[in-house]
Amino acid sequence: MSMRTLTVHLHGYWRCGSGQSGGTHLDTLTSRDGEGLPMIPGRHLKGLLRHAMRCAQAWNWLDGVSLPDGPVESVEELLFGSLSGVESRYATRPGMLLVDDAAMPEAERAFLVHPDTDGPQLRPFLYRDIHRTAINRQGSASDKTLRGAEVVLPMRLEASLSLEVTSLEDDLRRQQECALGEIDLWGTLKGVLPLISAIGAERNRGLGEAALILGGPS
Repeated sequence: MSMRTLTVHLHGYWRCGSGQSGGTHLDTLTSRDGEGLPMIPGRHLKGLLRHAMRCAQAWNWLDGVSLPDGPVESVEELLFGSLSGVESRYATRPGMLLVDDAAMPEAERAFLVHPDTDGPQLRPFLYRDIHRTAINRQGSASDKTLRGAEVVLPMRLEASLSLEVTSLEDDLRRQQECALGEIDLWGTLKGVLPLISAIGAERNRGLGEAALILGGPS
């Protein structure tokens, strides 16, 4: 197993939808961890990384990467597993990349949750409420279109990434083992990070501008 830390620098307001609402005041709340602090679910990060890898592959960025012999034919599938909907439920293959939730650095977390500091009182100020409404052709607000969402202040989050041999299938397991020793998978992953410029909900509408940095061995 090989591990790295992915640092997410969020440059503006951002949010990852929790699927919950704030009653009559807010339509959507952002995701929180067990301590009530902002977080980015690992599944969301993994999805963004996979999309970036797919784009890099389509643009021939990965032409110099030669995979060991085995059942998997692309770097995307090697790292992230079978493509959704391509194979039957019982024929899917696992990927090698595991992605944890992105959370605040440990020192900041400790301050914000420790009862003997001012952290718990400051914690609500990590969040802001924004409201939007649709504008009609006359330039006026449309009736009944006001929406409220909870967003989070700019900050730095960290997520643990690991590359592991995950397959129980002999051929794929051998291919994964060889890939760990023969290919710079971390370098390949690092090379596609610039393709991710925003994170979270409404990232295509101005929220969640971000830069991702992959750290060294941990």
